[in-house]
Amino acid sequence: MGELLAAVRHAGDFLLMGKYVQKDYTGAAGSHGAEENRKTGRIPYPLPEQEQLDRYAEAFFGLAKLFQDMPCQKERLGDGDLEGMFAEVQRQACSGCGRAQSCWDTSYFQSCRMMYELLTDLEYDGSFSAEVQKRLQGQCENPELIERVMQECYREARQTLMWNNRMMEQRMAAGEQIFQTARLLKKTASGFSAAPEQEQRIWKRLKRELRFFGIELGNIRIFNCEEERVEIYLTLRAGKRTYVSAKSIAEILSECCQEKMRPAWNCLAVVTGEPSNFHFVPDTKYQICCGISRITKSGELVSGDNYAFLQKDTGKVVMSLADGMGSGVEACRESERVIELLEQFLEAGFPQETAVRMINSCMLLQNRQQMFSTIDLCMIDLYNANCDLIKSGAASTFIRRGNQIEIIRSSAFPAGIMQQSDYESMHRRLTPGSTVVMMTDGVLEALPPEGRERRMAELIGKTASRNAREYAQRLMERVYVMQKLQARDDMTILVGNIWEK
Repeated sequence: MGELLAAVRHAGDFLLMGKYVQKDYTGAAGSHGAEENRKTGRIPYPLPEQEQLDRYAEAFFGLAKLFQDMPCQKERLGDGDLEGMFAEVQRQACSGCGRAQSCWDTSYFQSCRMMYELLTDLEYDGSFSAEVQKRLQGQCENPELIERVMQECYREARQTLMWNNRMMEQRMAAGEQIFQTARLLKKTASGFSAAPEQEQRIWKRLKRELRFFGIELGNIRIFNCEEERVEIYLTLRAGKRTYVSAKSIAEILSECCQEKMRPAWNCLAVVTGEPSNFHFVPDTKYQICCGISRITKSGELVSGDNYAFLQKDTGKVVMSLADGMGSGVEACRESERVIELLEQFLEAGFPQETAVRMINSCMLLQNRQQMFSTIDLCMIDLYNANCDLIKSGAASTFIRRGNQIEIIRSSAFPAGIMQQSDYESMHRRLTPGSTVVMMTDGVLEALPPEGRERRMAELIGKTASRNAREYAQRLMERVYVMQKLQARDDMTILVGNIWEK
């Protein structure tokens, strides 16, 4: 286990290395060659170690398999549990009876059948039927003692079964987390590829262009990302009394790449005299404006709903909404924990489905108070306007395209209830001017019971505003008025408007 944890730390260091290229790297320079580095003054850097990441992934897959091979949960008592119960009944109730030898020796099968019938009644409705009690009285001299001992033994056996299942549940949840981590390492290893020829061509031209601005180009790395988009990492240093913005560098880089580039969201804003790493990505075709409106349940100080807007360097925007069961502080803590985990997993590069699975397993591991939370995710790709939705126990989402409104429903359970994460994944294509409206169930339940979703679609169609925040507020006002200004539950509305640049 110690070697495995060390491997994980090593893998984490390598992933960080791939994300931020340091100027003082030493080692092989790949296809460029040491002689090329000496002539041009470029700093060498190591190529991605795909085989090493593959080995880490296989180690995690092996560890996850150990958890998967463990005993599964049991819904009913097994034969061994029943034999133990019958032995305990025999010890407590029959040991002092003069007919014990006759019942458990001569009439062994009849006695066992009687015990099975008693147990069947207990499992069915927790009590004994009059018919079974009558037959017991005809066979046993002390039926009341047998019934009492049987009930006690059954309660203890069921309690033991519940705790064993809970332990198995936690082990399987831990195994699921390890398995999903292995999948991420495997995906990273398979998709980690550099473009050395393209790097050399752009580096020569970019170095010449930056020299006029007094900028020294130390290193360049180009990675091919999803859907053939590239990410470019530059190590830059400005001369004395020279300051150039990252946006200006992006314009120069766009001419060299023949593709419009922009600074990534985590990129530094200005090139200074200190060598620093800069991250550039292709500019997106679309932009999105997001808005929020919230009302806390009457009588509560905090809302049980939590939300987040996350813009990733890959040109994707994530709108997430979590509704903790109930209201008040405890519900707020549960939904806040879910949102924080979502942000961490998505920022680390986990796919949406994997993030939801891991959150579900995390909640199972620590869910002693039986607290649950819905998960509502909407990821919009600003390069092509594709929209991916994942719903786990969440209320319906509405997509407005002009005068048409689509209702996206879900029947999945909230996170933390089922051992295997229960969610529904859907894919939609948006158009310029489309509006995505997400909400918690408190908003829908504020409408009349008959045709709530249809009524909400009508309200969305009547609401008009190009400002996402104003759109959410106007929609919330209409719902709040229908509740006579008394919120019976926490209400949250998220709105995202997508436009072509």
